[in-house]
Amino acid sequence: VKGRKITHHAIARLQQNESLAPPEVRDPDSTGAAATAAGGGGTFMEWAVGKQGEIMRPNSGKLMLPGSRIVWDIHYSNGGEDVTDVVELGIYFYPKGQEPKYRQQLFLWGAGGIDIAPNEVKVTQGFHTMARAGRIESMQPHMHLRGKAMLLEAVTPDGRKQVLSYVNDFNFNWHNSYVYADDAAPLLPKGTIVIVTAWHDNTAAKKSNPDPTQWVGYGDRTVDEMAHAWINVTYMSDEDYAAEVAARKAATANTQQAQAR
Repeated sequence: VKGRKITHHAIARLQQNESLAPPEVRDPDSTGAAATAAGGGGTFMEWAVGKQGEIMRPNSGKLMLPGSRIVWDIHYSNGGEDVTDVVELGIYFYPKGQEPKYRQQLFLWGAGGIDIAPNEVKVTQGFHTMARAGRIESMQPHMHLRGKAMLLEAVTPDGRKQVLSYVNDFNFNWHNSYVYADDAAPLLPKGTIVIVTAWHDNTAAKKSNPDPTQWVGYGDRTVDEMAHAWINVTYMSDEDYAAEVAARKAATANTQQAQAR
């Protein structure tokens, strides 16, 4: 219990040879000699203050190949208190012979550099391109004591812009992962630009702000700041994406017809 007071976050990064993965679920950013030497596989899991576990949709999951390793990134902040802590990772495997079709991957999409003047509300933005067609499963804002709000938007290749999520009252004590309902999880084509916008409030109006007279920059300490979103994405082929879009439209039409009766 005491460990909860000093553990800011725990990240489990996966080290594995992505060239051994089936081509249809291989991580496009973790292949090639350089990526293999560095241990490709991406982030396996992230936990921060107040967060619960990850949720997988049916027929999907994280991919852990034989011989893979977990590398921990754990951030403690004890404030001068002598506390010992142990962080553990629990993994649920599919039964032998039952392999999910889709691979869910966790990405850290930043919202730009942090440079906040005293008594200022600062806005930053980051832009990220979808490497494949896919479905966004969840969004978790990560900021520190001055975090105010975070907006997630998408601009599709045909120029349409849509709001995906907006957290308007960020609380550092609760790093909630907002999981989309089955009929609302954004389906986005390849080439979609996802925009992450963050607001930080470095004024006295932000009750958790330790000192609004200080200039604040990026840093790992809780009194510093960050601005990024943890995004779970299920990539899929263009054919599967088209089938998902058609199924979503059919389900919506059926619901509307039922409501009209």
